[in-house]
Amino acid sequence: MHELLASVPPRAVPLGFRDAVMRRVAGEGRTAWEWIVAAAVALPSLAFLVYQHVTHGDELSTTLNNVIAAATAETADAFFFVDGATVLALALVGIASLIAAHAAIATPARRATER
Repeated sequence: MHELLASVPPRAVPLGFRDAVMRRVAGEGRTAWEWIVAAAVALPSLAFLVYQHVTHGDELSTTLNNVIAAATAETADAFFFVDGATVLALALVGIASLIAAHAAIATPARRATER
């Protein structure tokens, strides 16, 4: 796969390509809904992660120590357990971050003061 992609010669994008893409993204006008969806996805997940940290913080620190030990050791003898709900909550926070980043990019820039 690497050889196939490396054999394709690089091409410069046409002039104005970035501006056209940004105009299209900024012109969609649905940023309010994106912020609402991002908050609806992120807030319950963040609340769950805080709850997990408060109730099972000692297990989390042990797990992180085992992960670091496994990463630095030449043999992978460390054992760690990660709850599936925690992984799902982290994934949902990541998705919400992507949605919020798109909304932030699509929001027109505000001028602080005009002189």
